[in-house]
Amino acid sequence: MAERRTADLPDFRGLSAFDAVLVNGSVAAAAVTLGWSHPTVDHHLKRLEQQAGTKLLERGPRGSSATSAGLVFAVRARQLLEDGQRAFAELDAWLDDERRLVRFGIFPTLGALVVPGILRHVESERLSLELTLDECERLGRQLEQGQLDAAVLFQASGLPTPLSPEITTELLFAEPLFLAVPRAHPLATAKSGEPIQEFIELRQDRWAFGASGGDTLDEATRELCRRAGFEASTGMHSDDYPAILGMIAAGQLVAVVPASVATWHDDAVAFLPIDAATLTREVVLATRKEPPAALRDAIAGALSELSQFEGEPAPPLAIRRSTPGQPRLRGGTSPLN
Repeated sequence: MAERRTADLPDFRGLSAFDAVLVNGSVAAAAVTLGWSHPTVDHHLKRLEQQAGTKLLERGPRGSSATSAGLVFAVRARQLLEDGQRAFAELDAWLDDERRLVRFGIFPTLGALVVPGILRHVESERLSLELTLDECERLGRQLEQGQLDAAVLFQASGLPTPLSPEITTELLFAEPLFLAVPRAHPLATAKSGEPIQEFIELRQDRWAFGASGGDTLDEATRELCRRAGFEASTGMHSDDYPAILGMIAAGQLVAVVPASVATWHDDAVAFLPIDAATLTREVVLATRKEPPAALRDAIAGALSELSQFEGEPAPPLAIRRSTPGQPRLRGGTSPLN
């Protein structure tokens, strides 16, 4: 493989032209999108291929597409363009009020509770948060693609969220889980009161699972059903807990829910504790690189405030670093969702 000098590295005009052709399907369409002339786009594409030392595009009467080499190069080309845009965004944020820009994501049910506290804490720490509320699967994908710097995700104990090796995770807290069943369910009428350790008596029930399809808590629940000798029958896909509880109250479903949902009052739903050794929900901070200490402190402070407001002890937040991509730590409990 030929060595490349710094002077041979691609400039952003060539990368922009290449990316625009892939997005729009032709040089002519790319020129319109970029606001350049057709010869200008052609010039930068030829220069880029010279620097690459190989053909990156196949051109034909119906448009242009990436060669095999072009497909490999396209991923990094897009990342370089996004990094360039981010560099200017960070500079603009700093020039505005000398604050560091951090793109931060969190899943909605926890975010709705703690984001106001996080924003209050970072206000005096020279951080500017660009916030994304989304489901964990999409947040993880945005983190891997460099669109986020840090994200708070949840996962099942013993089943980490699959992330690329460059992503590092830190355990924030572990939350107890409950089995939500109709009040008339045989498990709800049993007198034992012992935490549930296996799902044998749930083989006839239909289950509510998350809408994204990549939830490790759903995967862990299905695995517990398999260990009990049956495949879980799916009755609903939703991330809307009020809707899920409504279906359970109507006698149609059962579901595994976090402790915070189990505090909701509904006489038609029974919340049965699941043994912590069987399954818990871990909430982790996932980052592409070392997160600013101020962000860690803001998250810890917001969680502590929320726990105190709810009359519960604050979760232990002496955050410890785990192996990249493999969060295997266990911590205390919290009533947070």
